[in-house]
Amino acid sequence: MIPKFPLFLTLLFGGLLAWLWATDHVFRSGGLMILIPLWLILVGLWWALHLRGLRLKRLGVFILGAIAVMAAFKYLIRYDGSADGSAFPSLAWRWQQAEVLPEIHSGADAAAVPSPTPPGAADMPRFLGAKGDGILPEPDWQTDWKAHPPREVWRIKVGDGWAGFAVAGGRALTQEQRGEEEYVTCYDLATAKVLWAHADKTRFDEPMGGIGPRSTPTVDAAQNVVFTIGSKGLLNCLDLTTGKVRWSKDVLKDGGATKSPEWGKSAAPLIVGDTIVCSGGDNGATLVAYRRSDGQFAWKAGDDGGSYSSPVLMTLAGREQIVSVNSNSVTGHDPASGAVLWKFDWPGMFPKVCQPVQVTPERILVTSSYGLKSNLLEIKPAAEGRLAVSSIWAASAPRTKFSSASVFGTHAYALDEGTFCCVDLATGERGWREGRYGFGQQIRLGESLILVQAEKGFVALVKANPAKLEEVSRLEALRDKTWNPPTLAGRWLLLRNDREAVCFELPAK
Repeated sequence: MIPKFPLFLTLLFGGLLAWLWATDHVFRSGGLMILIPLWLILVGLWWALHLRGLRLKRLGVFILGAIAVMAAFKYLIRYDGSADGSAFPSLAWRWQQAEVLPEIHSGADAAAVPSPTPPGAADMPRFLGAKGDGILPEPDWQTDWKAHPPREVWRIKVGDGWAGFAVAGGRALTQEQRGEEEYVTCYDLATAKVLWAHADKTRFDEPMGGIGPRSTPTVDAAQNVVFTIGSKGLLNCLDLTTGKVRWSKDVLKDGGATKSPEWGKSAAPLIVGDTIVCSGGDNGATLVAYRRSDGQFAWKAGDDGGSYSSPVLMTLAGREQIVSVNSNSVTGHDPASGAVLWKFDWPGMFPKVCQPVQVTPERILVTSSYGLKSNLLEIKPAAEGRLAVSSIWAASAPRTKFSSASVFGTHAYALDEGTFCCVDLATGERGWREGRYGFGQQIRLGESLILVQAEKGFVALVKANPAKLEEVSRLEALRDKTWNPPTLAGRWLLLRNDREAVCFELPAK
């Protein structure tokens, strides 16, 4: 016969865990990490104390057992960050060593020129495409990857970090951590040969998210430069041909931030006219802008800090503006001066990573997780040259943690706490929810397809179908946790995580 207290505790805690997992609750991993140790402690204390005459002896056994377990975790086991986006812990033996990367030398090398641009290659000069909206052209390549498998062109080891690739003129650029230095590396698109590398003596490391830079470079082909933001807010303007530094700025300092983002700077720089615009710190200015040509400070605007989302240039209510998701708000800014045109209060205690997605000429969708509701916002002209914003609806879906939604007509498709889902934009109601792609990334392709970079490393092509999940193709690409955004440069697909990078050529039609 099972004793009543352990049975009651097992049913209670087991029911809580089952509910957390069945609902894909944002704190399900936290619940697991709390409830299982708590169950062990309570059942252990019950075992030690419930029989008279044996209490002292059993209590001693319980205490010795607890000390042995704690000692094992202290001296034998190492916490190795989050295993996935739910914050489930990754554990490793303390004697396991990190893999040693091939050495690369920083510095400009004017003789290093890329191979001729491969057939079918195109530029993807920044995070989520040229406009930063996550919308790429209709595929001019085969989408049935079983019948027409993509060709693996190269696969290389890379340093830590969650940046993606920017591609321009046969060059593939990313950021990575190697030892105590944060690198901007420029690879030959066709061969993966290092054309140049620039290193800054800085290292970002936080327990859950890991090591290294998070922001994807932004290429300015007109001035033959690339802009990069390091994990601690260093904005570099580097010569695209040689990697030579043209100028550098401290975005957090110039924005008046007194707090650095807890999880590292991840927002990509945005080119607007003659300026380069960057998201701010946890507090201080929302946006900070510099003159592209020489780094001269241009303006700063907003007072709500930035977030982990990148600013985007949009036209809403007939007016071009920079839209920014911030620590506690969403704002629209005049591109020339940064002046705030409208502000939607959206407070939350946890990180906001989503990109604002345009739905109609007057509406945008902003999404988040951690219990914060997603909103369909409407922007309309108001008095004195300003704009007015209102929420059409607020809903619990989609709960995007690292990624952003893709909009097709009247429906949005997104990774909802790691499971793909479809949301009706008229009501905010979720239709279907299936397909465990984890906490990955996605981009829209033309009028009917979504390319999903799954957290476990594979890539899926999904059809935008409001009736059901319809996976078209799947490609086994990477083998470890992948939070980096994919890069599709024409028919050349570049993927990476914090260990390796791979390039595929997609078969032409």
